[in-house]
Amino acid sequence: MTTSLPPSQARRLARVRHALEIERRPPGEFQVRRLQVNRELVSVPLGRRWRALFVQTEFGYKFRDCLTHERYNKVNLAVYQL
Repeated sequence: MTTSLPPSQARRLARVRHALEIERRPPGEFQVRRLQVNRELVSVPLGRRWRALFVQTEFGYKFRDCLTHERYNKVNLAVYQL
């Protein structure tokens, strides 16, 4: 089952992606959490129900996925690789 990203979270995701991928701003500006299972994977809250996942590469951050908080808690985050 897929869930559509609400417009307000889609706008926030676009701003965060631009800041991390294009402007290369520090991830700490967005309450980023580095994950235990894969230290190159970071989670950015987009609101109460949504999380964006980014992978840290040698060239900066790359967007991987956007998950509901419920799915984020259940998914095996170790499978998110470069």
